[in-house]
Amino acid sequence: MSNTDVRQIYNFAFGEDTSPDYWQQRFATDEWPEILIAPTGSGKTAGITLGWVVHRLRAPETTPCRLVWCLPMRTLVDQTAKAVKQWLGRLQDREVAEGVLPTSEDVYLLMGGVEAARWLDHPERPTVIIGTQDMLLSRALMRGYASSRAIWPMEFALLHRDTQWVFDEVQLMGAGRATSSQLEAFRRCDADWAAREAEPPRCPARSLWVSATLEPHWIETVDFSAPPEHAICRVGPKHEQDSRLRKLTTAKKALKRATMMPASPKAGDIHAYVVQLARDVLKAHRPGRMTLTIVNQVSRAQKLHTALAEELKRKPGEIPELALIHGRFRSVDRRREMNKVVGNDENESSGDLIVVATQAVEAGVDVSGAVLFTELAPWPAMVQRFGRANRYAELREGADVRWIDLLGNAVDDKSTRTLSLPYTADDMKAAKQHLHTLTDVAPANLPSPRDIDAPSRVIRRKDLDDLFDTDPDLTGFDVDISPYVRDAGDTDVRVFWRDLSVSDIDPPRPHAEELCAVPIGSVKDWVKKVHSQGSARVYVRDPQWRRTDNTTRSEPPGWTRLTQDPWPGITLLADVKAGGYSDESGFTGNPDHVPRPIFGSVTSPATARLPDSSHANGETDGHDEDPWSEIGVPILLSAHLRHVAAEAEALCDQLGVCEHTRAAILRAARWHDVGKVHHVFQNTMRRGLGDRDVEDGPLAKTIKQNMRHERPYFRHELASAVALLAHDGWSRNADLVAYLIAAHHGKVRMNLRALPLEQRPTDSNLVDARFARGIWDGDELNAIDVGGEEQWTSGSLNLSVMELGWDETTRESWTERTRGLLSQFGPFHLAWLETLVRLADWRASAKERERSYEV
Repeated sequence: MSNTDVRQIYNFAFGEDTSPDYWQQRFATDEWPEILIAPTGSGKTAGITLGWVVHRLRAPETTPCRLVWCLPMRTLVDQTAKAVKQWLGRLQDREVAEGVLPTSEDVYLLMGGVEAARWLDHPERPTVIIGTQDMLLSRALMRGYASSRAIWPMEFALLHRDTQWVFDEVQLMGAGRATSSQLEAFRRCDADWAAREAEPPRCPARSLWVSATLEPHWIETVDFSAPPEHAICRVGPKHEQDSRLRKLTTAKKALKRATMMPASPKAGDIHAYVVQLARDVLKAHRPGRMTLTIVNQVSRAQKLHTALAEELKRKPGEIPELALIHGRFRSVDRRREMNKVVGNDENESSGDLIVVATQAVEAGVDVSGAVLFTELAPWPAMVQRFGRANRYAELREGADVRWIDLLGNAVDDKSTRTLSLPYTADDMKAAKQHLHTLTDVAPANLPSPRDIDAPSRVIRRKDLDDLFDTDPDLTGFDVDISPYVRDAGDTDVRVFWRDLSVSDIDPPRPHAEELCAVPIGSVKDWVKKVHSQGSARVYVRDPQWRRTDNTTRSEPPGWTRLTQDPWPGITLLADVKAGGYSDESGFTGNPDHVPRPIFGSVTSPATARLPDSSHANGETDGHDEDPWSEIGVPILLSAHLRHVAAEAEALCDQLGVCEHTRAAILRAARWHDVGKVHHVFQNTMRRGLGDRDVEDGPLAKTIKQNMRHERPYFRHELASAVALLAHDGWSRNADLVAYLIAAHHGKVRMNLRALPLEQRPTDSNLVDARFARGIWDGDELNAIDVGGEEQWTSGSLNLSVMELGWDETTRESWTERTRGLLSQFGPFHLAWLETLVRLADWRASAKERERSYEV
C-alpha cells in the first residue's frame, strides 16, 4: 500500500481527516519489527493496531489473524479495548475488507471473570484479544488464571499459533519479560522443526515488545537473543520528521522536589505525611485542570483519597472532583472511577479534577495533568509518570511536577527498605541521582534508563513440556507458574462477594463486574482474620463436587472452605459478611468494610446461573459434568458422530490443514464419542428423556439437564480412546488419534489414574479390577458404526494400559504413549490438533441444540 492508502485507513478509523505520523506510516508498510521504542503520547496503540490492519489487508496469508495486546495493568485494558473497538467499528462501517479484518465484536477482553471464551470458537476469524499480563501469560503457560482447567489446552493452542503478541510497557513486566522471550524462542525452535519434519503453521506466532523506556538487551534470555538493529523501530526527535513528535518530546515540565516527606514508616508518621500531602496537593491544584498524585502503595492511595475528601469538605465554593485509581477495585467500581478521569459515552470527564493513583496510571493511561505529584520510584517508572504531565503539550505554561523523596528521613536500612516498598532501595536511590540533576522532565531531557534486574527464575523448555500435563498432582496441587508470570511479591488472586444466607442447587459463578484482584499476601491476612472471627467464610472451587453432595454439605454448592494458603490465579468466593472491601476505596482487608453484593444472593433468579468463561462453551471443571450431553434435544449417537466429522472437515478446510493431519482429525471426530454406548452413559441419557419417545439406538444427547451418572466421575471419552486402541491392536500408530479422542473434553489427557475420591468397583467379582474415571476393567461396549467404513464391533475395555511399564496385551502404557506424542509433535502443535477436535464437537453440539441439522 502507498502512504495515501495508510492515511485513508487512519481517516476511516478515526472518523476524521487524520495524518498518521511518519513512523506510523513506516510501521504499516515496512517489515514488522520485534521492538518498538516510542515516547509516551506518540500514538503507539493506534500505530500498532492500524499497522496490523494494513498488513492484514496487504498480506492476510502471512499476517497473524490474532492480535494480542498484553498489558501490565487492568486499568489499561478497558481503555485500549474502547479505542480498538471504535477503530474497527468505523472500518466495518466503511466495509473495508470484510472477513480479512476483525469487527468490533471480534475484540475480546481477558480479565478475571470476563466471559471471553467465545474467542476460542472461531480460530479462523481475525480477532483482537486485549488482556492483562496475568491472564495472558498464564494461558500461554497452559495454566490460565480464572479459567477452567478444561479449556487450558485450547487457550494455549490459539495463543501460540497465528498470533501477533504485543507486550506493552516492557519495563513493568517483571518476571513476565523473560517468559515472553523464552516462549518466543520455543515457538521459533518448533517452527524450524515443523518446516523440516511436519506441517508448518500457516502463520506462526511472533512477538513485539514496546515501551518508551526499553533497551533491546532487556529481552535477552538464555534461549533468546536481542533482535538485530534492523528489527528495532525507534521513534523520537532524532529519528522522526514530524513536528508533532518534536513538540511532545520538548513539552515543558518543570521539576521540583516536594517539601513534605514521611518522617518514618510508623503508622502515625505515615498518617501525618498523607494529611500534609493532601493539603499541598490542594494548594498546588490549578482550577479547571487535572492534578495527578501518584503514590506507591494502594493503602496509601486510599488514605490520601480519604484525607483529600476531608479537606475538601472544609473548602468553600467550587471544589474539584476526586477520583481514585488503583488495581484493587471490582471492575464496576474501577470503571466508575476511570469514567471520572477519561469520561465515557454518556459523560465527559470533569476538567476540574484531582486524581489519586498508584502505578496503575503509569502504563499508557491516557491522562494529562497540569500538576503532578509523584513519590520516588525506580527510574523507568518515574519516566512513565512524567509522561502523564502535559502529555500532549497542550499547556503553554507547562506542567508543574513535584517528586517526593520517600527516603529523605530514613535513618536506618530497615526504614529505607520499608519506605521503598514495593520497590528496592537500590532502584530508588539510583532514581534520586537522576532527579537531582534535572529541572525539567520533558522527554528530550531525560537520561537513558538504567539496566533492570534479571529475573530470578526463567522457564526452560522442559518446564513448558511438564506444564502440558494439566492434571493436578496426587495431593491436588498444580505447578506454581507465578514466578514466570510476575515477580514473587506481585501475584494476585480474585475475590467476589455474595450473600450466602440462602443456599441454591447451582454453584455460584463469578461475573466480571464483581471480581476484585487482590495481592496474595493481603488475601492471606484477610482470610485469617475472617476465619478467626467465625461469623463468615471464604471458599474455593471444589473440583470434585457432585450435585448429590448438596444434601450432606453446608458449603455453597460447588465450593469448599479455604483451609490453606491461597495460590496465585485462583478465584475465591466470600460471604459478604466477611467484609474486606469498600465500594468507594476498593479492597482494604478490613472485615468491618462490608461491600454491596453486586448480584445479591446466589438465589437471585437473574444472577444465580451466571456463566463463567468455561460454562459458556459447555466445558466445566467438574470431572463428571457434561453439559453438552444435556442440551434439551435427544440426538442419536450415530447422528452426532456424523455431525462432528462434518464440522471437523469444514474446520480443516477453513484452516488449510494438510491431508495427513486432516486424516487424524477426522478419524478422531468419528470415534470421539464411541464410549457413549457404555451402559452407564445410556442409562443417564434414557433417564433424561422423561416421557419422551425416541427412535431406537444409543443416544449422544438427552433432554433434561443437571443429570448425574450412576458411577461418580464417569468419563465416556476414556472408554472411546481405549476402544480405538483395542480396535487398532494397540498399535503405536493409533496413539495420536486415541489421544485426541481422550482429550476432547480436556479432562483425560496425559495420565490415566483414578481420582482421589473415586470409589472402587462395587461388584464383588471386580474388587481388584483396575478403574479410572468411572470406567472399570472389563466393561462391555456394544457395537456401533462410526462411519468412514469403520465400526466398533463390540468388546470389553482393557485398562492395563493405565499401568506403567510393558503389558503383553496393551503394550506401552498410556503415559509412555502420550509422552511420546509430546516429544514427537511438541506442545504447540499437539495442543492445536487437540483444539481442532474439540472445536468440531462444540460446533456440532451447538447446532444440535439449536436444531440446525436436518433430522
